[in-house]
Amino acid sequence: MPGGNRLESVKTDQLEWFHATSNKAEVIDKLRTKFRFHPIDLRDVQPPIQRPKVVARDGYIFMILLYPFFDKDTHEIRISEVDFFISKNYLVTVNTDGLTPLRKLFQSSRASKGRHVCLTGDITQLLYAILNDLLTSVFPKLVNINADMESIERRLNDPYQKHLINDILRIKLNVVNFRQAMQAHKAVMTRLLDIAPSFFPLNKLNAYFRELIQHTKEIWDQLELQRDEIEALHETNKSLIDFRTNDIIKTLTIFSVIVFPLTLLAAMFGMNVPVPFQDHAYGFLIITGIMLLGSAGMMVYFKIKKWI
Repeated sequence: MPGGNRLESVKTDQLEWFHATSNKAEVIDKLRTKFRFHPIDLRDVQPPIQRPKVVARDGYIFMILLYPFFDKDTHEIRISEVDFFISKNYLVTVNTDGLTPLRKLFQSSRASKGRHVCLTGDITQLLYAILNDLLTSVFPKLVNINADMESIERRLNDPYQKHLINDILRIKLNVVNFRQAMQAHKAVMTRLLDIAPSFFPLNKLNAYFRELIQHTKEIWDQLELQRDEIEALHETNKSLIDFRTNDIIKTLTIFSVIVFPLTLLAAMFGMNVPVPFQDHAYGFLIITGIMLLGSAGMMVYFKIKKWI
């Protein structure tokens, strides 16, 4: 991963963006030495993942946001933490999972030697560019979950889909993790707009930040719908499994009811005692006919009762 334990930066005349891809002790020490951040904030940067929040400190704002990302190995949605230290002249971001939008934006900013569009304004423009890119990357994941659920819906009526329940549970877990990541976004960003003017002017970008808040609401509403839909698919699948199980049990029960009397009759005629038709020339055919008639009679009875 680029950067390792280093605290990399890109600088312009107006601001400097520091970015770390590690939260190990070496990076924490650098943040403590260079910026003298509050110990509580530095502790929150370290594992485990913290809850989203935004706090006004002396000279800077500390913010934690969570974002979902896709694990290609397990096909599951994971949660990644992004830590922000926001001041009037600098921005520090920490993310250990290499979130693609954040990584690409920082790399392109460094490659442009500070001439990237996100660095042409003040700190609010850079912050908006980061938040916007991170939030925009969420929407395709919502589309992927919708596609997975449509695939589940098409496979529900196929009795040979043995891995269907595993896929349903995986999607349920993805929705849960997605909701956990996005749940606090609206509240945190609303709080950010309330305290930010005390540190730096939002100016015309205020409307853009409020648009981001609206996007978080749209994402949450979509997640609510997806949660309800996957729950409905899960219940439908359980009902279909129960129906198929009951149908199999009914078939086996009817088969047992038909076969058991025949087995009992055959055992009786196999006993080493005198039995009817034992010495009759057509005894075998008569006994076989009785057994077949009995089976046919039970089949007719079951058919009348609509059990088969």
